[in-house]
Amino acid sequence: MIQMTEQKDNQAVRFLTVITKLELGGAQQVALNTLAQMDNHCYKKYLISGHGGFLDDQARAMPGLNTFLWKSFKHPIRPLCDGVTLFRLTHFMKKHRIAIVHTHSSKAGLLGRWAARLAGVPMIIHTIHGWPFHDYQNKLMRWFYIRLERWAARMSHVLIAVSEATRKKGLAQGIGNAEQYRVIHPGSDFSAFFPAEAKMCRSVRQEFGFDADAPLVGMVACLKAQKAPEDFVCAAKAVLREIPKACFFLIGDGAERDAVEKRVKKFGMEDRFVLTGWREDVARLMPAFDILVLTSLWEGLPCVLGQAMASAVPIVATDVEGTREAVRQDKTGVLVPPGQPEAAGRAIIRLLQDKSLRQYMGEQGLREAEKFSLSFMVAQLDRIYRGQR
Repeated sequence: MIQMTEQKDNQAVRFLTVITKLELGGAQQVALNTLAQMDNHCYKKYLISGHGGFLDDQARAMPGLNTFLWKSFKHPIRPLCDGVTLFRLTHFMKKHRIAIVHTHSSKAGLLGRWAARLAGVPMIIHTIHGWPFHDYQNKLMRWFYIRLERWAARMSHVLIAVSEATRKKGLAQGIGNAEQYRVIHPGSDFSAFFPAEAKMCRSVRQEFGFDADAPLVGMVACLKAQKAPEDFVCAAKAVLREIPKACFFLIGDGAERDAVEKRVKKFGMEDRFVLTGWREDVARLMPAFDILVLTSLWEGLPCVLGQAMASAVPIVATDVEGTREAVRQDKTGVLVPPGQPEAAGRAIIRLLQDKSLRQYMGEQGLREAEKFSLSFMVAQLDRIYRGQR
């Protein structure tokens, strides 16, 4: 539980979290889990986000949290809506005498930090779950986002990077200075994640119409270009050539869903591949996986890796940025080049054909999961909120 050891005039510290939209993603889970751990007697907690996210109801139901979901707060660049949101954020922070603002996600990070500076908020913190610029953008857009982040960093007291690679990338682009940065891995609540019993694994397979003993490979991700979900489909095709009884879960939703469904149909894999959409029972499904796969083209450090470790599930993931800080090659999983689904397919086949190796990697992951836990993360955040290094 995050507590404040020093409070001014014995009053609760007024704390505001700003995030663009409460989708079912890592940044959103980190933000809500952190708020849930904060002592309601020590903090008066506020949350501002866009309207229409999958986790809106969860935020509204959280005890001690004052939740505001604004329709003007939108993810795409909308100059009129963005101007309205900036004005409203500034007014809100002044009206409620906010002492700490913590922003998550790129859009919220820009508007939230700007508003906090205008409102004179004493402590402004931003968590970088992933930079808005990457190597797959056109040069002009990349240049634009880098300039925006440089400008926003000047309004920040603390920049929290979810991985060492994220920190180094920011400094290499002249975003902030070394004194501003802290590296804190995103943490998950592992209380519901555990290694599965054989009976439960069989039950999950049968629930989705698969053979009770079929090899099961899963991916949990938002279906967007960054996660390259079509690469997962192509990897599945390669696996099925060698292991025709294998089955595949893709848990998530997003803009790439139609493309994924078309590719699954094109490959004739409808009976071996299930798109579940967003699920609230990932902690129940994931331990049934024989392997967790992540085909991202770039990453900060995704929460799903720690969740797989806590479930004793080996990982096949692309060798990108923060992912390589979580997955140890041939210890907790296998790293493969991004954009090469055939390589991912070969790694999956290798693990499916070697049960003892899967078991070894699962055990190693379970031993290392603690550093990606919610308790480990909030202990580090606590020091920042109390003004300690």
